[in-house]
Parts: sequence; structure tokens; C-alpha cells
Amino acid sequence: MCDTAFPGLGHVYKADYGDPAFRVQFDTEGKTLRWAPFDAEDFETAATTETYRATYIRPGVFMMTWQEADGITVTHVEDFENAIVHGAITMPDKTFLTLKGDWLRLD
Repeated sequence: MCDTAFPGLGHVYKADYGDPAFRVQFDTEGKTLRWAPFDAEDFETAATTETYRATYIRPGVFMMTWQEADGITVTHVEDFENAIVHGAITMPDKTFLTLKGDWLRLD
């Protein structure tokens, strides 16, 4: 039997694209995450809360999607097995960014 449970629940990760890098904290219920630039002095003050959807791809790999209040859309493919994150971000002006980086569990 295949484990399709999202492994990020209740954990904190660093999405390290070099520049930029982000701290991502998942709630335990599987509905919201909080993120901030990794170098923010105070995560609690700097963090933004997002409602996300996690879609199972294969064991250890999930696609995450959310839309931010300012219209930015974010898609992550988080590979927990190989500690890699792929990001695709559409900015409000329609600029499209693709990123690949390290996906490191911090707790």
C-alpha cells in the first residue's frame, strides 16, 4: 500500500533557491502554510498565511498550489525524498518565474 499522506504537516522547511530563499511552515491540519523570506529577522511578524492544496504525485512528491492576496499564483513540486523543490510563480503583471532549489527540513 502506498502512503499518500502529505509529509510536511506540522513541519518547517527552507526552500533554498539561492536567491531567494524562504521559510515555509505547514500547519498540522493540512490547510494552511506560513511563509517568509528566510533571512527575515522575525518570522512571526514577517510571515504570510496561505491556504494551499496538496496533490499527491508519487510517494514523497507533492504538488502544492495557492493564490496570494495580491494575485500571485504559486505552484511547488516538493520532492521530500530527494530534498528538491521546483517553483512556478505567476506575478500580477503576468511575469512568470521558474525556480529549482533545495528543500530542507528545519525541525
